[in-house]
Amino acid sequence: MAREYKFIADTDSLEVLRKLRRGWAGWLLHEGRFYVRLRDGMIVEVSADHIDIEPDFDAHCLVAELIDAEKAPEIPARDSAFTSSGNDLVVFRGITWLERRPDLGADTTMQFSGSPMSWPEAPEAICEVTDAIAAVGEGGQIVVRLALKPGALEVMEDDTATRSFLEQRGYLRPPEGEADPTA
Repeated sequence: MAREYKFIADTDSLEVLRKLRRGWAGWLLHEGRFYVRLRDGMIVEVSADHIDIEPDFDAHCLVAELIDAEKAPEIPARDSAFTSSGNDLVVFRGITWLERRPDLGADTTMQFSGSPMSWPEAPEAICEVTDAIAAVGEGGQIVVRLALKPGALEVMEDDTATRSFLEQRGYLRPPEGEADPTA
């Protein structure tokens, strides 16, 4: 039986993330952190928090806070699908797990991450994490997620890539005639 853990965004972070439903004046990915200047002047910083769960097993989680303008980098104005209020904001959970790999050595383990649908057969330990957010506005979407580089975030803007991510996570249905990736 796997040891199970959770490292998910707390209520304070979720409350700040809800503010991203408002109109955006600009946004920026800077040094692995995502900044949004809202049209009302508030600045939201989204970053990756870290926890050591066990020896050789750690996890990262998306967190958010409001910050003062002087603490934020220069955020350029952007006209985008998120300029108007009424954005849909979705918070996603993923998993990270530890697997024993005797093929690589007697006491060898490897850590993996993925969507909840990629749950492995027999993990040593598994941790549910907040791993991504998506803003969906009229005419576009953006995904901010944990990057491969520990402690950093990445932004997906490409329409095909963001739609694929949202379909894989069960938020959007694939277009008529295409296979459902969640089936």
